[in-house]
Amino acid sequence: MKIAVLGPKGTFSDKAYLEYEKKHKDITFEPEYYPTIDEVFSAVCPGDCQMGIVPVENTLDGYVQRTLDLLLEKELQIVDENMVEVQFSLVGNVCSIEEIEKLYVQFKANGQCRQFINSLNHVKIISTDSNMESFYKLEDEKGAAAIVPAHITETERDRFVVGNVTDASNNHTRFLIIKKGNVDSDRVREFKCDNDIMGKKGKVRVPVYIMPATDRPGILFEILKSFNEKQINMISIMSRPTKQELGTYNFYIEIDGAYSQLDVIIDTLRDMKEFNDIKILGIYNEQS
Repeated sequence: MKIAVLGPKGTFSDKAYLEYEKKHKDITFEPEYYPTIDEVFSAVCPGDCQMGIVPVENTLDGYVQRTLDLLLEKELQIVDENMVEVQFSLVGNVCSIEEIEKLYVQFKANGQCRQFINSLNHVKIISTDSNMESFYKLEDEKGAAAIVPAHITETERDRFVVGNVTDASNNHTRFLIIKKGNVDSDRVREFKCDNDIMGKKGKVRVPVYIMPATDRPGILFEILKSFNEKQINMISIMSRPTKQELGTYNFYIEIDGAYSQLDVIIDTLRDMKEFNDIKILGIYNEQS
């Protein structure tokens, strides 16, 4: 089975893939690496990869906005998630921090290493699309350094290394496992059948997009009220621009509940279709 991974090899996305592969030894995966999130999504839909792995949320830097947008735009569904510990180190062609003139750093890594980056004086910051791109751009450039995944620097012997430059020790990135196709009522029955076999263990997670049909006062209140009345727990809500008119938004929501609540969750979402378009992005067991 072909699986699209945000690459190249050595990235945290690659680490997420390898951990996912270990948990599914009954499946033979063929990883294909792509340089951007957009290309990973396109490799799955309309591409020939059956699955893909994309980052969606980080402890320190929040949601990956591009991932959220593409989840709405593409005909895809989320089938699982994987949490990966994330720590960064600095490697450079210098002898000390004071000698650094240029720093390569991936755009999301920047937000997770702000304290260290802000401590650097008169350093030119070059943003990259991936952590491994930062590492490769460094090469032998004198006065340059890069912030890269900590495991990449474990074999460095000749270059200057600062072991941990992450803002917090408890830092994780959550990755989504996606595949072609939208979620419908058949997927709900499929999920319930799987969990009947497994003894209905664990919690269920249901990420959705709610797209109000019209812009009117009290939209968000109505959404929150519907969930509150049925005692449905939302673990997050993000507003994303509709890209059609300034000041209009769709809402990305993640619902977290017991398996026994699944019917109530789905029925509540169906009821909300009277005034909103609803896209259920996935139904899967929450990672414990």
